Order: sequence, then structure tokens, then C-alpha cells
Amino acid sequence: MMDIYGLLWTAEYASFSVGNRESGFKLVVAGYSGNASDALDYQNGMQFSAKDSDRDISNTHCAANYEGGWWFSHCQHANLNGRYNLGLTWFHAAKNEWIAVSESTMKITTSN
Repeated sequence: MMDIYGLLWTAEYASFSVGNRESGFKLVVAGYSGNASDALDYQNGMQFSAKDSDRDISNTHCAANYEGGWWFSHCQHANLNGRYNLGLTWFHAAKNEWIAVSESTMKITTSN
């Protein structure tokens, strides 16, 4: 990820899996490393929420509010799919602050 100041942030996971349709495309992550903080840990185990499928545990409809599908829990600690003007964000727990993301790339490889 790159923030609005041009700084590069990384979050890598030794294990990243998305379940099947019956599981609600449940996210399971483990083995974090990087400098961006483990913000996906807050969404670990969550089903994928979309505009037409509110599966988060918030009192609001996170996917509708942030205009993009994601594995929301209480809306966001990490959100790389929303409209930019609503804020692509990543929470940096060690600094207790938000990273304002200007661009992001997700790369997923098979384990075998």
C-alpha cells in the first residue's frame, strides 16, 4: 500500500484463505509480517459483506456505507475496496492511527 504521503506499507500473511459460497466467503488469515500492522486480524473469520449482503457485526451496513464489499466486522480496520473519497484505510495499531491509503495491491499465490 502507498499512503497519501508516498510512504510504502506492507502487510503479508503466511496464510490467507477465502471460504466457499456456503461459508459466506469467510476470511481466514494468519502469520502476519510487515510494517503496516495486522489490521486484517480485526476482520479475521468474517464473512464477505457487499451492498446486497450485509454480513458484518456492526449496527450499520458497512458495505453500503463505504461503497464497496469487504470482510467487515465493525466496519473497518482495513478497507481496500471502498471509494477513495470515503477513505481507503488501514489501521496501524502500534501507532494508534489510520493510514490513508492512496493505492493498494493485493497479491495472492497458491501454497503448492
